[in-house]
Amino acid sequence: MKIKYLNKLLIIFSIIIFPTCNQKSKDQINHEEHENQVKIIIEKTEAENVNLNVTNQFVSFGTDTMIKIELKNFVQTPRLILYFSSNTCSPCIEHTIELIEKLFPDYKRDEKIVFMSQDYPTRYRNNCYGKKLLILEYLKLGLPLEKSIQPPFFLIINDKLKITHIHIVNKNDFGRTEEFLNKVYDRFHQYFID
Repeated sequence: MKIKYLNKLLIIFSIIIFPTCNQKSKDQINHEEHENQVKIIIEKTEAENVNLNVTNQFVSFGTDTMIKIELKNFVQTPRLILYFSSNTCSPCIEHTIELIEKLFPDYKRDEKIVFMSQDYPTRYRNNCYGKKLLILEYLKLGLPLEKSIQPPFFLIINDKLKITHIHIVNKNDFGRTEEFLNKVYDRFHQYFID
């Protein structure tokens, strides 16, 4: 009798648990599909923005708007620019900066590594993660990417104001960002060493 009761209980338990286990598999598949879609969108957005020219304009650092330089003059030296907005989650920015610091330990003093944000609170413009923020006169670079809500992204702009490299940070794939920074380091490290 006890065995029949235990068997029935086991069958009922299996009926309840099996769909739950099966559902987890579907959720996992949906998550993987979602991540694939995000990756495709990011790569497409990068492709749409690389090789575009940015708008020439005056730029300044921090809260000092008296000293300005034209963007085309500023990018005569290759610079790695990290662009983020005040809407970007702090942990996402912080982890990205940790990756920068891993390859460029002196990033805070290196003028070739630049942080840019047009809407970050003014009180942080002189010291945002250890750097003064680059501020654009027109508040935009003139890229399609800026028309959407964007996560942080990296840019390298050549002396013709053309974007030669762009990388959008995906908070679910920091490994991809680390790979990008390694490629930048390998290709441009002579510029980032003082």
